[in-house]
Amino acid sequence: MRFMLIGAVVALLAAGNANAGCKSDLLSVSDWSVTVNAEEEAEVAVTLASSFKKPTRMIDASVVFEDTLGQRIGQVPADSDESLAVGASFDAHGSFSGTKLDRAAKLARNDVKVTTCVRGVVYEDGTKEEFK
Repeated sequence: MRFMLIGAVVALLAAGNANAGCKSDLLSVSDWSVTVNAEEEAEVAVTLASSFKKPTRMIDASVVFEDTLGQRIGQVPADSDESLAVGASFDAHGSFSGTKLDRAAKLARNDVKVTTCVRGVVYEDGTKEEFK
């Protein structure tokens, strides 16, 4: 019983804040859409604008969807392995099944908050930043 309690406490501490270790001001969401296709998958498209101070060549990031009450709807990858100039934009898109992302398609657009979570970046000059 003691080990189960310790395990539960460790799991809660490890879970922490879902966005811990993220920078949300390095990529901004310019536009987004979520639709549900015939296979009941969420089709997600997000346009992101870079606020990095230098050109990048690799980004480890996610786009996070929450409702107005702060409940997590879902999260999708927004990684980029292509060169990105300062101030440039890029698109992240994909189909996702087994998620609650279809809820974003059903809610009023102003009831969905879409943010970014950047965990790391490699700049064109080879320098690297990680946000932990």
